[in-house]
Parts: sequence; structure tokens; C-alpha cells
Amino acid sequence: MDNGWIILIGGVIVLLLIAPAGAVPTTGPALTANVTYAGTPASVQFTDTSGIADVVSRSWFFGDGTEQETSGVEEQSVVHTYPDPGSYNVTLSIATRTSVVTTTVTVETFARQQAISVSDPSGTDGLVVSFNATHLPGMRPDFTDIRFVDTEATPIPYWVENVSEGAYARVWLALPANATTITMLYGNPDAGSASDPDAVFLFFEDYERGDLSRWSFRGSNSRIQSDVVRDGAYAGDIGVSEPDLPEFGSNRVCLANISAGPLVVEGDFRVSEFGRWCGSGYIQAWNGTNHLYALHLRNGSVQHYDGEHRNFSADARARADTWYHIKVVLDTPRATEHAWMDGEYLGSAPMRFADGSRVSNETVFDDFALIGSSAWYSGDPHHFYADNIIVRKYVPVESVLSYGGSS
Repeated sequence: MDNGWIILIGGVIVLLLIAPAGAVPTTGPALTANVTYAGTPASVQFTDTSGIADVVSRSWFFGDGTEQETSGVEEQSVVHTYPDPGSYNVTLSIATRTSVVTTTVTVETFARQQAISVSDPSGTDGLVVSFNATHLPGMRPDFTDIRFVDTEATPIPYWVENVSEGAYARVWLALPANATTITMLYGNPDAGSASDPDAVFLFFEDYERGDLSRWSFRGSNSRIQSDVVRDGAYAGDIGVSEPDLPEFGSNRVCLANISAGPLVVEGDFRVSEFGRWCGSGYIQAWNGTNHLYALHLRNGSVQHYDGEHRNFSADARARADTWYHIKVVLDTPRATEHAWMDGEYLGSAPMRFADGSRVSNETVFDDFALIGSSAWYSGDPHHFYADNIIVRKYVPVESVLSYGGSS
């Protein structure tokens, strides 16, 4: 037996197995590429990072029909050039004296590149900024082949929405700190969409998964439904089945962990009825046990709460059974919040927690919460509907992105 012994201990036969040196498990990717996305022609370096000892040979399969054999412990990297755009699944087979380990990495190459200028760059890493991307020659009409990288060729998370095929799309990007230029790659007929809102925003929920798995806590009255939606197939609903109860109940809460300071919260919201003394639907940010009642719909008004219900604007009215696009900025360094409804600025207010205490300029909010009110007049249970929610970092002056010269 090469990798163990049979021994006798106290009259009992024991089989002792020793893992071969060549089969040491890895703690990370066993195969890495120096780029994930690149323009053609692309020379890509692949490296065996498995740390496996006693390597006899390595077989590199580059996903384009070509392969290369290397031998010995020292030859851990190879460089391969892709002249044409495509999506390539690269496989490395590592052979030792006793085993073979296989691992794969994907590299995508693109025929075209477009420089994007970033004005007013921010020192905040991961700041989410949107821009209107116009369709360019060689780009797929549905924008699914676009990718973004920084000056070090590091992929930038992005999300695409509001696509008008062959014309334009709205793209959200989580920019690296102090970026003044980034590159958009496109022109790959094999590329599927890499758009991922969960990698871009602090929190995202459009309910199109058909479940509430994005929320860290889901009260028993919260659900997914398809009867009342803003767009798409689903929207969220926090139902309130107990009339005229002012007490807070966790069954009427959806909570998302965010851990961030200055915030922007926006989404589409609707209530089926206004509460008698409480708001009918609350947007909140929590810092431990301190709760900031950022905005709620109450008695036909759009309000905030700092120990008392206060209107953002006496002129801003809200109706039941009507969708509103709400945006709230929680500017903690200036201890001020701002609110918009359907693009109209409603005003600002000093930021105070529900007990009236001021929100300090160093406050970091642990959680974002939606809460259905426990107070409704009569008839059917009350509903607080939500759709298309995003939570992102805030800076007073946002960067502006625009196409520069082709690179």
C-alpha cells in the first residue's frame, strides 16, 4: 500500500491512511488568470496557485482548441494569446505521482474598447454612479456583451436596466475610489450578461427572484405577490391584519443589513389605506436600537418622524392605491435628510432618531427597514407594497460618466 499501513493495536486491526503529497487540498482558486476581461489580441497569463507538491506535469487547455504541456514544479505559469473575441473556459490538469487535480477559470475577450471619463471622482470606494450608455457599432443590441475594467484591468461591478435595444441603456457602476477613467469592453458574440445588482448596491430588491431571500429578516406578514406590481412580475407586500394597534410588531418588518454611513434609499412604494395615527408604510434606517424614521406616508401626506410626525412639504400629498417613486438621502455628515417623490424635491429636515436625539455625523446605519403600519381604519387589512428598491452610498457631488475617445 503506497499511502498507508495496516497495524495491530491491542488485537484490533487499524487501517492508517496518509494523504498523498500531491493531493493536498487548496484553500483558494487553483488556477488564476491575470485578467478576467481583455481586448483582443489578448495575451493572458495563467498561473497554478494550488500549492500542490510533487507535480509531475501540467496540462493547460485554453478553451480555443489549443493546449500546452509543462513539466516540473517550477513551470507554474504560461502565457496564451487569444486573437479573436470569445468566452474561453480554460482548464488546468495537475498530475502528481498519485493523483490528478483539475480546475477551470473563464476569460472573456472583446473586439472593441471604449474609454469612459469620470468627472468629479470620489474618494469613496464602491460609490455607485449611473450613466446613460448609448449603443455603439459592434455592440450587441441588448448590451449583454458590455464589461467594465479599471486602469489595472480589474473588473468593475455593474448593473444594466431600462434597455432600449440598439439605442441606449442605463448602467450603474460601483466605481473604485479616485477613478478618473475606466474602460468599457464590448464586441463578444459569445458573452452572456454579467450584470449583477447585488454586487453593485449595498442592497437591491426588485422581487423578481420570487422570494424574500435578500432580506436578513422577514416578518411573518411579509410576502411576495403578483397582483399589485410597479413593473415586472412581482412586488413585495407587508400586510397588516390587526386594526388600530399602535404597538410595534416584528411580524410587519423586512430588514436588510447594510453597515454604511451617508445613504441614498430609493424605490417604488404604495399603501392601500392611510393609518389613523401611524404612518401607513415606513422607510427606516437603524443604528443599533436607535431608529431613524426617514419617511412614511400618513394621512395623505409624506412625512418624517423625530418624536412628532412632520410633513416634508405641506404641498406634497399622497393618495392610497397609488405607486410613488421615493428617494431619500441620509446625509449623516451634515445631519440632514432630503426627500423626493416622483422626481419632485420635497424638502429637507434635521436628522433625529425616533426619541428626538440628533443623529451624529459619524453614524453608521446597521440596517435598512421597511415597516407596515399597525393602524388602519376599517374594512380589509392594510397593505404596504414595495418594488425596485436600491440602497447605495451617498456623496454630495456625484461623479459624471461620459464617453471619451476610443482606446
